[in-house]
Amino acid sequence: MLVQMCIDSGCEVVAIDCFVDSDTRQMAKQTYQVSSLAWDDISATVAAVREIYGLTELLYGSGLETYPETLSCLEKDWQIIGNSAATFHRIQDKRDFFARLDSLSIPHPEVVFTKPDDGFDWLFKPWRGEGGLGIRRCNSRADFADGYWQKYIEGRSMSVLFAASRNGVELIGFNEQWTVKPDDGQSFLFAGIASHAKVSMSIQAEIADCLGKLVEAYQLRGLNSMDFMLQDGTCYVLEINARISASAQLYGKSLLLKHLQGFENCLDDSVELLIGPSAYQVVYAREKVTIPERLAWPIWAVDRPNPGAIVATGEPICSIIATGKNSGQVLDNLHRQQRILANLLETGL
Repeated sequence: MLVQMCIDSGCEVVAIDCFVDSDTRQMAKQTYQVSSLAWDDISATVAAVREIYGLTELLYGSGLETYPETLSCLEKDWQIIGNSAATFHRIQDKRDFFARLDSLSIPHPEVVFTKPDDGFDWLFKPWRGEGGLGIRRCNSRADFADGYWQKYIEGRSMSVLFAASRNGVELIGFNEQWTVKPDDGQSFLFAGIASHAKVSMSIQAEIADCLGKLVEAYQLRGLNSMDFMLQDGTCYVLEINARISASAQLYGKSLLLKHLQGFENCLDDSVELLIGPSAYQVVYAREKVTIPERLAWPIWAVDRPNPGAIVATGEPICSIIATGKNSGQVLDNLHRQQRILANLLETGL
């Protein structure tokens, strides 16, 4: 996604990634595959890229939630086009984050840091993670690693994409999110997101006020997103994603320019945004899949695995993007595209 955003904005890209899918190989000037984003696994590659290409600017995406110390190391030699390592670390500190929400009178689900006795209405969440990985109900039989517990809330699972600068916040759009329940028990794994979700003016005002406080408190910059639950007209904040999130690709090809505006402290309406609804969904393998060598991928399939790749059960195969005249048509198209993709993978055409 980030490579596509950069290309759409007229930039050349050298990509360092754990997956290096076929899209990335086709679009990037050069790609480097690493085993993880831990500093020990990427430091040599990062140094080589800097020496070979003379690059000085770096844009990061998802994955550093698990390795926040990597961002601190990168910041020593690179100009980071994203939130600072200090900001990123503070956002990842869950004790500090929820204490900060309390101090700002921002509602959030109840949080505890020792396993509750009444486990039926609680979720366990790991300290470090993204995309819902590792989140599960407290009454599951799984062992609990380091993490915290959050009260489960029924309601609409939502996010808001926003741009932040020293001078304020711009709401880009509200999104509806959904999860999948694969067989391995990861029952809150991110599955997809639909843009331009309908929310009342009062909710928009409440979220804008909330983000204004958080942007000032954490010195957030550029594109970020915030996950929240909407229940009976009340917003409950779950977390801030202090980076460009998946929803960014649903709001226009020039959105990277909005990210850059945040660092230049000049948010304005010069960046054209998509006004029509769209949706993005991760397609997970229901069983082990070997990607056909000459599969004719539809244009709406992205994050495509390389020919011959073996995708294990429960792992993501690719992602699909659907558009339409309204939200209902978008979801219908998304389901239709899933069926088409399943048939292509089965027949190998």
